[in-house]
Amino acid sequence: MTGKAARTAGRYLAVYSSGLVLVAFSILPLLWGISTALKEESDVYAFPPSWIPAPVTFENFVGVFRNPDLIRSFFNTLIVASATTVVALVVGILGAYGFSRYRFPGRNTLLWSVLFIQLFPRVVVIVPFFVTLRNLDLMNTYQGLVLVYLMAIFPIAIWMIKGFFDNLPREIEEAAIVDGCSLPQLLWLIVIPMSKPALAAVAMYSFILAWNEFLFALVFTNGLDRRPLSVALAFFIDENGIHWGQLMAASVVMSVPAVLVFTFSQKLLVRGLSEGAVKG
Repeated sequence: MTGKAARTAGRYLAVYSSGLVLVAFSILPLLWGISTALKEESDVYAFPPSWIPAPVTFENFVGVFRNPDLIRSFFNTLIVASATTVVALVVGILGAYGFSRYRFPGRNTLLWSVLFIQLFPRVVVIVPFFVTLRNLDLMNTYQGLVLVYLMAIFPIAIWMIKGFFDNLPREIEEAAIVDGCSLPQLLWLIVIPMSKPALAAVAMYSFILAWNEFLFALVFTNGLDRRPLSVALAFFIDENGIHWGQLMAASVVMSVPAVLVFTFSQKLLVRGLSEGAVKG
């Protein structure tokens, strides 16, 4: 092997080794959580700890599904995440199409100001959001959580969809208008079907962000009626301490919808992110 070939092989080895380390660093906590969820309570505290549960038990998962508070929190999260995704898509499509196809005074300033919101940490906007929701009587409601989540999602949704709309051939839209299409028909029959990759990317981003959000959910909900699952897991404790087995089982259950959404939309996500970033 020549010196150049050896250097090339060394670089590839370094890159792949670094990748494996990062993958292992990301996956090991997940594997440990699954292992803990399948252990009996006495084995959870065993020392030295074991990766492979012996015996395997599903009692922790049974306990999760028998817990009415967790089931309620699960459906709260599902409702909020689904509503956030739908509204983000509707408003994102309309806003992105307006920015992409129409020219009006202050267009660029408004477009950049939408993205400028993302520069602020979420802690900074908690107090304004809190005052706004309190004045609107939306504290501890589904509508309040959806409204707050949308403020974090809209900038990404509008910019991503707009970048995709910019690359669509305008001749197709012009031909549809000549054939008598109204604007709603144009969007529904022409633009949206051609924009599925970008819409899938926005939908996945919106759903996962709303599903995993903790800080806003913690501040703007109280009690069990509207508490999402991410917050419910943080209070998974009683007078006997933390039940780690059930906590890990509940965490695994919480991860399943997000994993499914990503699995079924990953191909469209990659295409939507790449094509939506060509033009801004």
